[in-house]
Amino acid sequence: MGRSGSADGQVTLFGYALLAVVWMSWGLSYPVMRIALDYIDPWASRCLVMLLAGTFLLAVARATGHSLRVPRDHWRDLVVVAIINMSIFQIGMTYGVLLLSPGRTALLIYTMPIWTAILATLFLKERPTPRHLAALCLGIAGIAVLMSQDLSKLANAPAGAALTLMAAFAFAAGTILLKRRIWRVDVGVLAGWQLLVGVLPLLAIWSVADVHTDWAAIPLDGWLAVAFLAYISNAAAYLAWFRVVASLPATVSGIGILAVPVVGLGSSAIVVGEAVGPHEIAALLCIGSALGITLLPKRRLRRN
Repeated sequence: MGRSGSADGQVTLFGYALLAVVWMSWGLSYPVMRIALDYIDPWASRCLVMLLAGTFLLAVARATGHSLRVPRDHWRDLVVVAIINMSIFQIGMTYGVLLLSPGRTALLIYTMPIWTAILATLFLKERPTPRHLAALCLGIAGIAVLMSQDLSKLANAPAGAALTLMAAFAFAAGTILLKRRIWRVDVGVLAGWQLLVGVLPLLAIWSVADVHTDWAAIPLDGWLAVAFLAYISNAAAYLAWFRVVASLPATVSGIGILAVPVVGLGSSAIVVGEAVGPHEIAALLCIGSALGITLLPKRRLRRN
């Protein structure tokens, strides 16, 4: 077969470049989050990141000619999705990094497509398939392997794992809710409003929570970590991901997220010195295989 035209080739190359941006942005966010949490309490750090990212996304949307107005009939669903997809997911993931570890949190978060497949079967009337059941078994096996090791050196590891799985399940539920209706707004605008609406419950809890941050004592690397999380891991990654979905086949973009926990686990070992042993590798293989089974479509053999 010949090569595609230069224009198509450039679009495809650009799509793969953006996919690499997503890998690095989301994968590196886990050890960077750990750095931010060394100086800023979980509630303050997550509120700050979501406020900055949401405001930036809306500013970019406005600058590129999109209306920031959300139709009145969208607001109820938007609020529900924002609470599930942003409030619960973001704070659960943050506490997972704090109580468990960045790399292990990255592995558990990316069980999300497995829960999405299960919820789609229940609520979107998609028929369960043997490969989805196999993926579920592999995902559960990966979680079991990860948690079967001696985690006594990690503070509150069971609580961290539970909160991380809660975050993964919330992200899956939010994805299903997003799919259940047609949104008549730009995806960047939708993401921006989700972040800003989703941060409101966290701000309320933070205002009464017994947590303290010495803002004057935060060093440069702490502020750089917050900036990375807000503008790279949230705002830029969302914008890149939307373009990836638009410019690459769904199979490629879906399988592309498999690289994120690999980057998360590897970068956590390099950046914050997280130990990676046989349990982590085995869990990565189980969860990665489960995601592959879930996301890869069936292929039919064709004769030329």
